[in-house]
Amino acid sequence: MDIDSIFKTPTAPATKGGAKRKLVSPDEMYRKNARHTSYEELTGRSFDVDASASGDGSVPSKRRTVSIQDADDEDMEGERFEGVANPEEEEEDDRFFGDGLTSDQKDILDYVDDIDPDEEKFDIGAVRKMILKFEKAINKNQEMRVKYPDDPSKFMESEADLDEEIKHLMAMTQAPEHYPVLVELSTVSSILSLLTHENMDIAIDAIELLKELTDEEVLEVGMDEEEGSGTEAVEGMKVFVSALLEQGLLDLLVQNMSRLDEEEANDRLGVFNTLAILENLTGIDVALAETVVQKSTFLPWIMKRLKVKTFDSNKQYCSEILSILLQSSSDNRKKLGELGGIDDLLQLLATYKRKDPKDPDEIEMMENLFDGLCSALAEKENKRLFLEGEGIELMVIMIKEKKMARIRAVKVLDYAMSTKAGTANCLRFVEIMGLKTLFSIFSRKGVDKLKKAYKSFSEVEEEEHIIGIMASLVRNLPLESGHRLRVVRKFVEEDYSKLERLLDLREGYEARVNTLNEKFEQEDKEEGLDAEDIAELEDERSLQRLESGLFVMQLIDIIIAHLCAENLDLEEEETTPAVEKESDIKARVRMLLNRRGQSLDDIKDNLQAYLNGLEVNTALAEEARTKLLSESGAGPLTDGAAAEQDEEGEIKAKISPVELTQEEETALEALEAKEFVQYVLGLL
Repeated sequence: MDIDSIFKTPTAPATKGGAKRKLVSPDEMYRKNARHTSYEELTGRSFDVDASASGDGSVPSKRRTVSIQDADDEDMEGERFEGVANPEEEEEDDRFFGDGLTSDQKDILDYVDDIDPDEEKFDIGAVRKMILKFEKAINKNQEMRVKYPDDPSKFMESEADLDEEIKHLMAMTQAPEHYPVLVELSTVSSILSLLTHENMDIAIDAIELLKELTDEEVLEVGMDEEEGSGTEAVEGMKVFVSALLEQGLLDLLVQNMSRLDEEEANDRLGVFNTLAILENLTGIDVALAETVVQKSTFLPWIMKRLKVKTFDSNKQYCSEILSILLQSSSDNRKKLGELGGIDDLLQLLATYKRKDPKDPDEIEMMENLFDGLCSALAEKENKRLFLEGEGIELMVIMIKEKKMARIRAVKVLDYAMSTKAGTANCLRFVEIMGLKTLFSIFSRKGVDKLKKAYKSFSEVEEEEHIIGIMASLVRNLPLESGHRLRVVRKFVEEDYSKLERLLDLREGYEARVNTLNEKFEQEDKEEGLDAEDIAELEDERSLQRLESGLFVMQLIDIIIAHLCAENLDLEEEETTPAVEKESDIKARVRMLLNRRGQSLDDIKDNLQAYLNGLEVNTALAEEARTKLLSESGAGPLTDGAAAEQDEEGEIKAKISPVELTQEEETALEALEAKEFVQYVLGLL
């Protein structure tokens, strides 16, 4: 059969003006035929509908008749309609019925239309057949390369076939439940072997294949299918990923990085896809983030890549991967500190202390770096490295410069100064005149300008971090120290304006919590919940209260309680003992609360509720504390135990020779927090 003659369209005059007619593929022509009934719309030729056929220019028939307006071709009617379906339908005035296709063409297109895509099942047989072709292509290519090592023309054809089979294997993403077959037939090792292929293009294709096969979206394929297929897909993915890691995926990927030259577009894509594989792995199982860092050299490579001055998509992607790797693993955060990563992050962020990122991608990179730094500061050793790297000074400069970095710098300070491990950072913050900067932004100076300049700025988020910094200061600074007195004086100056601002914020957060409680009460009434049902929902609702503002309100109450305990006489110093009386700050707090219809009892109740909600493993915490005391040979820990000053007055974090487990550290922190709140309640 002559295929060309089958799909040859009937001859017809050219359009007016002699313009060339745009060719269309058969499937596109079929779609047009199914959508339109006009011969003119189907073929693109210029014809006029005979308006005399009906009032609206059409005939009352399923197919429309058209007249060809070309007097020069009147004698060619026979040739013009030769091969057209239903030629007997030709009528007078050069009108005919038809769609411009021959009967053979119509039969072929009807056959194509009748094919049901659902009938093609991607079953186990099809998978095995695909894998077999893939393995044959690898073996053929290896054979030709060994046989003709010095003559590329001899093995290039087999290499092209291998490239094609790699792309065909991507069809496996349609059936992740069959991934175990790849392990069963040792295809995993075959895919990984391609990462070291002599032809870098083949290696890059293998990287792309791995990226596609490990993509989380693959698991969504079976979700809409029959019941159970989604679970099979998840299990199949886990088996496949486990086999990849066992057979050295991470080491091979790292080794491959040294072969990739990012000056070449294809190699840049290879690096990008490699990073995508890491993201896919952590998306499938969060615990694999620790495997990536602890069992490969990816973290040093990422930090080195981030130091490249030129900004591009791969640098931005590295920052995102770094943030992901540090987010959920304490070991990864410690590893970053050991590699000097804290200092590296500070140097990278210093670029933005006086200038903003150029575009949205660079903004995202900057935010990823800030997020990574905040995650790293959860470790006490990294807080020390942050102090030694002059991180406190850098963040204060960023706040003063009022650029985009200021938004994240406040958050970093909050993380750096939190917990007892942040005591040294609190001391340094006061030493470098950070209080002036802190209370300036606390008074909302420059906030309106920031809102206009940066859409990402959140005043509420910044307020929460400022409150966190203040709470760390009053908790960590030693009692009756000069550093602590400077903090207290800031609340007293300007006729207690900062104290009043603090109580205004407390009132706002309390209103948000009360609104949420009213919502809960309304839901209880509407749904008819009894006491048992409400008790079951209490844990979830407690979290919602904390998120809506209860946690920040509790921090404010802790600050207020500490301020009430300070008895500063700013006008004159008493030289003789006097009868104990209420401090001026406490009296002002009482007066400001009375204006709002509240009292110190409201603050006490809120802190008591906070204390009751703390869960502490007292036995483990006491054991950890005893271990620290026995090793140091010291008495009870004091407020200044986490920091010391050298001979020149330099603030340094103390390094404890005792190593506590993560569980011990968590338990001890919880116990200290509980004791701290008990102490604060005693101040009121």
